[in-house]
Parts: sequence; C-alpha cells; structure tokens
Amino acid sequence: MANDNPTAVPASAPPTPAEALATAKQVEELADKLSACADSIHARVMQDIRRHNGGEVPDAEQAVARALLDAEIELRQRANRLYADAAACIVTSLGQPQQKLIQLTTDAAAKIQHITRIGDGITLVARLLGLAAAASTGQVAPILAAVGALKLQLDAIAAHNAPPSST
Repeated sequence: MANDNPTAVPASAPPTPAEALATAKQVEELADKLSACADSIHARVMQDIRRHNGGEVPDAEQAVARALLDAEIELRQRANRLYADAAACIVTSLGQPQQKLIQLTTDAAAKIQHITRIGDGITLVARLLGLAAAASTGQVAPILAAVGALKLQLDAIAAHNAPPSST
C-alpha cells in the first residue's frame, strides 16, 4: 500500500535489541545484576568476618567491612531506583550490546568472592556504584565511561589474581 501523504515523516526505527539499556526490561536486567553484586559483597564480608571464628576482628578489617556494607546498601538503593525509574533510564544510542554490560556485572559479582587485594575490592565496588549512578542518568557518555572504568578494574583484578608466570 502506497503512502498517501508524501510529506509525512517516516516513523523512526525501533532500537535494535543489540543495544544495551534500550528498553525498560534491559534496565531492569542491569538492576538485577547490580543487586546480585550487592549480594556478593554481603556474602564476602560475612565470609571474612566468620573467618575469625567468633574472635575479635582487627580494627582495620572492621573498617573495611563497614565501608563495604555501606557500599552494599548504596548499591541496592541505586538498583532499586533503576527498577523504579526503568522507563526514564532508557538509552537508545548507547551502541553497546546488552549482553556485554550484563557479563561485566556478572564478572564483578564473581570476582568479589575471590579478590585478594582490599584495594581491588573497594575500587570494584566504587566502579559498580558509578555504573548504577550513570545508568540512572539515561545519558550515553557517563554510562560508557562507567562501563570502561568497570572493565579496566576487572582487568586489573584478573592481572592481580593471575598465577605467577613460570618464565
């Protein structure tokens, strides 16, 4: 059927499913993964505390545990905001596959359980908080910067946790 109105503006094409955060469902999926990261943070802190078998936890470890638990709460709050504001957080021109974004957050949740350097853990949690904050803006530039920072931190953790080379 021919278009009867030659001056009509063609409808814009819907976003491709390959773009991350292009639908409310994808934003909710990111919120799910950020919540899973918060679960990993909590589990790791509790594991570290239980390691002392009811004995006294050194002050430095207590401070780190408190900081991580505070970050866990903040990450959960940001994930909850993403759930609540999913439609407002849609980004149609991110140009990143959703699977890549979800894989980064899945990797982060797994790495939290095996981090050997305290600084790596704190920085990783900060990167996750940054991603959650950036996603809630719905703006491409902050999201891409946060994804890049998260990827760099995951690479640094992998390098720090790699077995020494035998050369």
